[in-house]
Amino acid sequence: MGHGSAGEGLGNAIVRSQLGWTKVAVWATLGTLLLFAILNWHGCWLFRNGPRNLALFFYPFAWLVLFLAVRTRWRLMLLLITILALLCTVGLHGIAEMNAPAESAAFRALRQMQFSLSAAGPEHLRQRYPDNLPPMSISPYAQKYYRFQYISRRSANGEIVGYVIQATPVRCECAFPMSFTITDDGRVFWTSEPRAATVSDTYYNE
Repeated sequence: MGHGSAGEGLGNAIVRSQLGWTKVAVWATLGTLLLFAILNWHGCWLFRNGPRNLALFFYPFAWLVLFLAVRTRWRLMLLLITILALLCTVGLHGIAEMNAPAESAAFRALRQMQFSLSAAGPEHLRQRYPDNLPPMSISPYAQKYYRFQYISRRSANGEIVGYVIQATPVRCECAFPMSFTITDDGRVFWTSEPRAATVSDTYYNE
């Protein structure tokens, strides 16, 4: 019995750090809050993920508990494994990959708006295009991440003869750089500068 307790104590001494569980929990909590504050700078994490996904921070909390609960040699091993895993994950799911669904939704919304305006047609209107965008249902995803603006172009007699529709990110500061603009003839232009795209920007050649 004594040998078993001695062996168990020796095993704990090899693995466990000298921090008590209370201190481990406190430091892990503080570390998790700091990580959230960094990731949510300008409210960007909550904007992208929503409050429902706050449970994801259980994973860094659990990692910190494990990191603080073990001795230095095990911490180094855990840190090395984590760095390798993060490099693989970030390589597959970087900012560009995270933004791609929202950008694709905005692009499809612009195409839908341009089609709707063309379908309105001069047969039903006194002018070539309407004063405002016709009612339509676009992806909630596109509405969350992008702001759409219909800008008409008028002739000398006031008739609307052309337009552009701009799709600009709602939160450019949250690493959403891509803006798109579609013209009445269906051409799409884009820019990664923090402003609306214009016809002088890069033409999107499908």
